[in-house]
Amino acid sequence: MDSPDAFDDAAGAGAAAAAAAAAAAAAGIMNRSNHRVGSDLSEDQRFLEFFGCSAEVALIMWNLLIKHLLLNDEAQIVHLLWALFFMKIYAKEKVTCGAAGGQMGAIDPKTLRKYIWPMIKALAGLEPYKILMDNRFMNDKYNDCLMTVDCTDVLTPERGKKFFSFKFKKSAFRYEIACAILGNAICWVSGPHPAGKMGDLEIFPTGLLHHLDEEERVEAEGGYEGDAPLYVCCPGSITMQDERKKIAGWAEQAGNYQQKV
Repeated sequence: MDSPDAFDDAAGAGAAAAAAAAAAAAAGIMNRSNHRVGSDLSEDQRFLEFFGCSAEVALIMWNLLIKHLLLNDEAQIVHLLWALFFMKIYAKEKVTCGAAGGQMGAIDPKTLRKYIWPMIKALAGLEPYKILMDNRFMNDKYNDCLMTVDCTDVLTPERGKKFFSFKFKKSAFRYEIACAILGNAICWVSGPHPAGKMGDLEIFPTGLLHHLDEEERVEAEGGYEGDAPLYVCCPGSITMQDERKKIAGWAEQAGNYQQKV
């Protein structure tokens, strides 16, 4: 989806110039400036592999950054693509400089750092506008579980034992992320936490748990059994509904026994 037409469709009226610039920059980074555009599916997949999101999402990010006044005067949409490429590939600096320059040749490392880090910080500035607990009420059907929660580890340079991740066998930061079950949106992010020190059961009770409504629970994997069934519905635990059924069954059996006696 790196053609100008595809970008125009995503950006809408009034953003054709930015869309065309983004299309040209994306084609350069992907080394496809002189290539015929393929099918929508193949172009979408290629863009995703380079930048970690679709062209449509990249343009949505750009428009949000403009809307919330998070960009400096020198920022251009090509710098957003550089930042997305850097975060997706996370290659050595010279490799990133070579890709960012496209057919014009590698850009200077100082130029890369000058533009990608302010852009990454600007993207982080979107958090209070996009990651909202109210997102869990999208398409609400009045279930007691509105979110699913889990932790993910992100590699970091060696930091010692308390950052040791059993998943990667290396140092990592741990983030807790909760997504709306019916709304396809992120509702909560907690972190970074030291992966070797803070597990699921240590992170959840100190943060997200205190933001749940009365009798609200989250769906999670078995690592959260310590907070089930009161706050979590997870495999291997007894749900509140099952508990009520069992208690009702026990009460009925007790009543029948008393009648017989």
